[in-house]
Amino acid sequence: MSVSSPSAARDFSWRTLALLLFARTVLDTGYRALYPFLPFIAAGLGVSVTNAALIAQIRNLLGFTAPLFGPLTDRYGRRVMMLAGVAIMALTGVALYFVTSLWVAIGVMTLMGFASILYVPAQQAFLGDKVPYARRGRIMAIAEVAWSLAAIVGLPLMGLAVQAQGWRAGFVAVGLCALGALALLWLALPRDKQQPAQAARALRGAYRQALRAPMALAAIMTTLLLAAANENINIVFADWMNVTFGLDAVALGLVAATIGGAEFIAQMAVALFVDRLGKWKMVAGGLALGALAYLALPFMGMNVWSGGAGIVLTFFAFELSIVAALPLMTEIAPAVRATLLSLGVAAFSLGRAAGSFIGPAVYAQYGFGATSLVSAAAILAACVIWFMFVREKSLEVVST
Repeated sequence: MSVSSPSAARDFSWRTLALLLFARTVLDTGYRALYPFLPFIAAGLGVSVTNAALIAQIRNLLGFTAPLFGPLTDRYGRRVMMLAGVAIMALTGVALYFVTSLWVAIGVMTLMGFASILYVPAQQAFLGDKVPYARRGRIMAIAEVAWSLAAIVGLPLMGLAVQAQGWRAGFVAVGLCALGALALLWLALPRDKQQPAQAARALRGAYRQALRAPMALAAIMTTLLLAAANENINIVFADWMNVTFGLDAVALGLVAATIGGAEFIAQMAVALFVDRLGKWKMVAGGLALGALAYLALPFMGMNVWSGGAGIVLTFFAFELSIVAALPLMTEIAPAVRATLLSLGVAAFSLGRAAGSFIGPAVYAQYGFGATSLVSAAAILAACVIWFMFVREKSLEVVST
């Protein structure tokens, strides 16, 4: 049966959700800022955009460590890991003010990557614990609005800071906001109750239990391919729009905000319909739309408006798929919820790492159209896995 219980549900409130949303928005702003402002970070460090992309590539590789922390979250509690993640964002955001070389920037931003690795699976597991599966999709989709709020609110504000004071100023602001979020969460989050069974479980046993769950590997592989397709475009679109259409930092911030708006619409669509229509169906629809968008993108890059619209559509489809999949993943192995979610984060990071290496290489050699076709191939593979190996009915039975 599901770990969620009536008593756990009573511990959850809309105020708690609002605080989680604020903290996650700060973290996501810090994470997302690298992409639209990569050309300006590169200029500030005196390196090429291709060399600066090493920051994203190495940071993404850090995601492979996520499975080390999932079992610890199951054992020691969600609160501890969420607080640790926000604290790391606060520290590294401020530390970037003093960075003057590429390799130091790589080190600090790689450490910054731990913030999301610790926080995100813990938050998702927290919501899985507190909210029944029948309405979990709506609550988790609202929590994921942080990703789009980071683009709609955080990145345009950072664009102004980057334009006025340089790229470091924006990260310092994120660090200070993270410090405020840390204080709020420290006061508001309930202390975790110790679970003797979880504390006694060996780490290796937690991995085994998670991976033996039906559909676990298929869901993890779908996550990997989704992330690879998205990152493949994400890592190069700012340079493409800067070089091809002459967009400056403020304009790229507005593009990022438009992407955030599309992601927000996708998240709201999930919140409104995912529990009613079914998690599996919404993921399938997002995957199919994503495949079509990536295939069409090479033909939409003739001017800034159609090219921007094509990029926005790919992000909409990606967000629809990934957000709808989250509540389904929380119920695949409820006894080791955070462990499975951390394996999902590792797969997501592996996909992002693959995309961050492949994207610049294909873009430099063959152009933006070829890059989008590589993403289309990844999404088509994800469609095959999802349609053949993932089902939702067994999860609905488990949760009743």
